[in-house]
Amino acid sequence: MREVKQEPVFEIGFLLRSASLAGINTRDIPSNANPWTWKDPRAVSWQSAVRSLSPVLAQDAEIYWGEPLSLALQAAVEGQGEWTPELDQEFAAKRPHQREERREAAVKAALDGMAANLAAEREARAARTPTPEQLKAQLIASRNAANASLAQQHYSGEA
Repeated sequence: MREVKQEPVFEIGFLLRSASLAGINTRDIPSNANPWTWKDPRAVSWQSAVRSLSPVLAQDAEIYWGEPLSLALQAAVEGQGEWTPELDQEFAAKRPHQREERREAAVKAALDGMAANLAAEREARAARTPTPEQLKAQLIASRNAANASLAQQHYSGEA
């Protein structure tokens, strides 16, 4: 999982634009606040606006200022524990951008797996399908066998 060691830096113009996008009057926001440090109910919509403008900066802010992950979630994220619906809800609340990245990676892996299965199925089908030369040889052999059978019936008086 990604770690952020330095405090993310928001440019003033970016903060103004994201607050405006969230519909927040910038006169209501203290100058030392950002969407993750501002203690106001509107901060969540401000965070969403930042996410839409700069997902990477939002992810860094979520990791740096966001709530710490539970031990169970940290273990699941690192592959050391079981992933449950409850942990997925916690992940969505505490690290929404990372959750979306994880979901996209899972979808991509599933699609890649399906493509690999389809390719293997096509190869197996191609291996089982006779070539035109083999079909022609089978047809000739079948005709020869039929002609031989008819000739045998004719000479034995069965026809």
